[in-house]
Amino acid sequence: MSPKRVALWSLIASIAASALLGIVIVLAGSFSDLQVRIVLTTLTISAASICALACGALWESRRNVFLSLPGAILALLAATLLISGIWTEAQSEQFWKFSVSVSLLAVASAHTCLLAMAKLARRFGWTRIVAFIAVYFLASFLIYIIYYTPKGDGGVRIVGATAIIVAALSILTPLFHRLSRGDADAPATMSERTDRGLFATITCPQCGAAQPNSMGQINCVNCGCRFVVTILGDAHAPVGS
Repeated sequence: MSPKRVALWSLIASIAASALLGIVIVLAGSFSDLQVRIVLTTLTISAASICALACGALWESRRNVFLSLPGAILALLAATLLISGIWTEAQSEQFWKFSVSVSLLAVASAHTCLLAMAKLARRFGWTRIVAFIAVYFLASFLIYIIYYTPKGDGGVRIVGATAIIVAALSILTPLFHRLSRGDADAPATMSERTDRGLFATITCPQCGAAQPNSMGQINCVNCGCRFVVTILGDAHAPVGS
């Protein structure tokens, strides 16, 4: 079974268990120590499964194994640490600091895995690099705050500014992914135009918008029309050639 499928079934099971336990608690009208531990455990498994799903999706796409594998391992390690702390009632401050630090790195890795799945044109490639740096810087700085509490409000300002950058790039990445679809055939178009003498653009037969020319299927970015241009012969070639 693939890691993505394991994470998916774990998420389904934890959500079902959380819902069932929530109904029992509501009907019973009381919270016991055991019930609280079970709820925290299922929530931890759900969060770890979501992170693992993000990493597993990138793993299955075969695009960045070096990013998805460590992310899945961090998610598993974070869940193991948190669940063991919940059930053993760990009192060590260092244990919880380390567990939260691993959890932050797991979330950051899952976030970058989702961003890495976007197919960006060369002109938008810088956003992925900046997003990766911002995500891991935010996680690293939060870990720094956990171990070394900074004086003043400078740390809070840095976290806030970095979080805004991460949020902005996370929203822009799927938008740039959509805009990059028009550039998908650009390399092939340039080589085909050189070899076959094609014009750089062609008019969409449905809406009249200019599209990058290609010998393959062309998808109009304006109206969605799909069409294929076929050259039946060279107009300047002699008859019978």
